[in-house]
Amino acid sequence: MSTTGLRDGLLVVGVRCGRTVVVEDSEIGLSAAKAAGMRCLVTKSSYTANEDFHNADRIVEELGDASSPARVAFDDLKAIALGGVQA
Repeated sequence: MSTTGLRDGLLVVGVRCGRTVVVEDSEIGLSAAKAAGMRCLVTKSSYTANEDFHNADRIVEELGDASSPARVAFDDLKAIALGGVQA
């Protein structure tokens, strides 16, 4: 996703970049989110596990699924959007 694409998408729905959390799984996506002024939660994948995610606001192994408890809840995303980082 490009920085312009992220910003244009937010303009359509009327959301400010600084109050947005992007969920990404690659360094390219993380870089685009940060360049657009957004916060970013990264989920590692087998393809991107060795990429540099030091700029991420939070890094998780997975988000969770139907068979396991959610690893990331709405309150986690809200905290990230407001500038907090949770482990």
